[in-house]
Amino acid sequence: MRLTPQEADWLYALQRPWPLVERPLVALAETLGATEADLLRFIADLRAQGLVRRIGGVFDARRLGYRSCLFALPPQSPDEEEAAARRLAALPGVTHAYLRGWPEDLTLDGVTAADYAGLPRLWFTLSSRGDRFEAETARLADLRPIPFPALVRYKIDVVFDPRTQTRDERTEYAAPAEPRPAPIPPEPLRALVRRYQDDVPDPAAPFRPEDLPQLRAWQADGTLRRFALLLFHRASGFAANGMCCWRVPEAEADTFGRRLAADPDVTHCYARPLSPIFPFNLYAMIHKTSWQEGFDAFRRLTRVAGLPPGKVLFSTREYKKSSVRFFLEED
Repeated sequence: MRLTPQEADWLYALQRPWPLVERPLVALAETLGATEADLLRFIADLRAQGLVRRIGGVFDARRLGYRSCLFALPPQSPDEEEAAARRLAALPGVTHAYLRGWPEDLTLDGVTAADYAGLPRLWFTLSSRGDRFEAETARLADLRPIPFPALVRYKIDVVFDPRTQTRDERTEYAAPAEPRPAPIPPEPLRALVRRYQDDVPDPAAPFRPEDLPQLRAWQADGTLRRFALLLFHRASGFAANGMCCWRVPEAEADTFGRRLAADPDVTHCYARPLSPIFPFNLYAMIHKTSWQEGFDAFRRLTRVAGLPPGKVLFSTREYKKSSVRFFLEED
């Protein structure tokens, strides 16, 4: 994807929270020295290139009564791995499913796939209503999934949300005494979520005026993290998706996590529990255009954050990547 400097500014702005007004692109264009028509033409061009995942709301699952967890499967044969991946990708509650590790034929500064032998390769994220999460997880028991719940969320989106620096960081897994996922909202609010969680039909006027007060209230309390344009990162050229992992003393995890969260290369950052099969507890996601660029970013993050040696697990195959879809009829 080749962009002019002006178009690069537009693309960045469109991925950030849109103003919650009746004509958001008019307000956004004023800050960019453009017009609404300019932005609409640009969005149409991105869509024609197959780069737009959707234009819609990104909601905080916990605040809507949902739970999510990252899982990995124990190492297994390629045939078993393939069968498990396809089964997982078919489940509505699975939003992400990847093979992660090191590309087979890649050598960078002496690092090869042999350095990743014995580590889990198939990773997936399961999201479900909080009152059904345990039952959904139990259905996968035969796959022996290993949970890696987020204990602390330092950064939870491509667009940095400073609210996560000072509140609502510890999750229910790390602090059982704190509130678990919020109650399921009443049907009128569930309908509102359904209205804005998918691709809106008209980006020029995406909101019903009567919905704006509630959307603004949700944005203020973090339920609505942003309403924005979401890209297909791989199609956009960011094909080297890497999960960077380090093992740090538990007492120092917050210090390191905040350092990583402040770095623009990092899109998501979490503290997770250690496991005998995967002895790392600090995770940061990066998206780069090549394996070399991703490996360089991982080494730079390790150096500037003062972290011990770790590993970057590249996503070598994507089986599924989608947003959580809340309150579907089949629920």
